[in-house]
Amino acid sequence: MQNRSIIFNTIFICCCFQLNGQKDQAIYLENISWTTARDILKEESTVVIPLGAGAKEHGPHLPLSTDFIQAEGLKKLVGRQKKVIITPTVSYGYYPAFIKYAGSTTTYWHTSRDLIVEIVRTLSGFGPKRFYIINIGVSTTPTLAAAAAILRQEGIVLYYSDYRRANFARVDDDLKKTGYGGHADDLESSNILYLRPDLVDMTKAKNDSSAKNKPGPMTPYTLEGGTYNPSGINGYARLADKKSGKKYLETFAATLISEIEEVMHAELPAVSDKTMEWNEYVGNYMTNEGKIMAIGQQGAGLYYIWNGIDRRNFFPLNKIQSDYFTSLPLNILFVRDDLGRINKAWCQLAGEAFWIYKTKS
Repeated sequence: MQNRSIIFNTIFICCCFQLNGQKDQAIYLENISWTTARDILKEESTVVIPLGAGAKEHGPHLPLSTDFIQAEGLKKLVGRQKKVIITPTVSYGYYPAFIKYAGSTTTYWHTSRDLIVEIVRTLSGFGPKRFYIINIGVSTTPTLAAAAAILRQEGIVLYYSDYRRANFARVDDDLKKTGYGGHADDLESSNILYLRPDLVDMTKAKNDSSAKNKPGPMTPYTLEGGTYNPSGINGYARLADKKSGKKYLETFAATLISEIEEVMHAELPAVSDKTMEWNEYVGNYMTNEGKIMAIGQQGAGLYYIWNGIDRRNFFPLNKIQSDYFTSLPLNILFVRDDLGRINKAWCQLAGEAFWIYKTKS
């Protein structure tokens, strides 16, 4: 453990660089080699993953990358103060409320959940078991909660920032200039004025409360089932200023750091023993064409052998939800008969879809 600590601290010192006259304490994963990553990705490491949309509307005055810019800014503030490993910013997630505004992108709900699960699961394979998401969004929060529940079964801690949590809500309440806002408002506009003033056009900023207390996704034109909001702003953007952005980001970062410290010292959950529960999936299955898929157990998951090709050390099957497992190339949904017994499964293997049927032992 002592040698690991010496290596870890040495690498931190070597990887630090100057930013506004202050050295970073964090290591940025994208800036190091795989051999350096091998030396620092240990069980005691804490990994921070920034999450912010790279293309999502934020009114006519802010860039589509507003969330991404905020995630990048906050990760640098965190990185100056905490010895953590920071991954590249994830720029896609679940943002369904803005899909009618040109340029806005979203993943499906399950894709957003699975994306985080797969990133964390991959990195945890090298050692780390504690992860924290800098979450710039609201609609992404339930997908992160679902991801955390899946990973907990595998002995991994995943926590994330949540604007609605009391400690973060207090930051908004203390610094918001009015009692109303939430999207492309004075706070977000102030943040981008501070981080990337070259991308802000305050002559196009509006004070818009047309979406206040109205459910449904926003839309820039009248559309049944949606909330008409021609500007895409939800709040008082004209009240923004650079000084407020600096104060907000620093205060928000301090709250992030407090939660990250808790994650760094959190007790790891026990890996769930699924041996008995998953035994019913084990067996040989065959396609109508006679190709064989063998399903077996290994460690905390299942593995498969397809037509005699064994990739268990590379592509284990992990459970996502009831009777549904996935690996890198394979998705498999087990199907039960009227008595609740597994008798077949629907597979999607590298783009090919087919049924397999359980053979009698």
